[in-house]
Amino acid sequence: MIDAVFLTQSPLFRNLDEMERAQILIIGDVRSYPAGEILFREGDPGDGLYLVVKGSVRISKSSPTGEEALAVLETPAFFGEMALIDNSNRAADAIVNEDSVLFFIPLPGLRSLIEAQHGIALKILYALCEVLAQRLRETNERYMSIFTIAQWGGASPDGPLPLP
Repeated sequence: MIDAVFLTQSPLFRNLDEMERAQILIIGDVRSYPAGEILFREGDPGDGLYLVVKGSVRISKSSPTGEEALAVLETPAFFGEMALIDNSNRAADAIVNEDSVLFFIPLPGLRSLIEAQHGIALKILYALCEVLAQRLRETNERYMSIFTIAQWGGASPDGPLPLP
């Protein structure tokens, strides 16, 4: 269902050459999931990373008021990569948003590959740093927006946000 060309759509693997992408395909497998299936829960062990081939996945956290969606990921997004970096448990839930096809790369296979192939390791880790830096920038922008609203007291019940 997927080939080495598909992996060029992913920011994580786009800088790999065709032979390197073929090695990623060998260690991973394509899986189909129905809407509503829980891929993992916050606190579960991180066992690998996923690429969205078709469909979408909702990343969320539970709160006292219910589920808080953090993101809805579509092709060619990837998620679960933090386990590769720090071997920690999952930081959020991942729930299949609609019938979806995902490419799962088990952590042991990926770790073995990057330990044996330093060129692949550098390309993947550099790409991962770029993606994480972009996510941090976006988080900072959201935080500053929330901070600004909170600083000025939020929206007025009578209309738009009052300006000083």
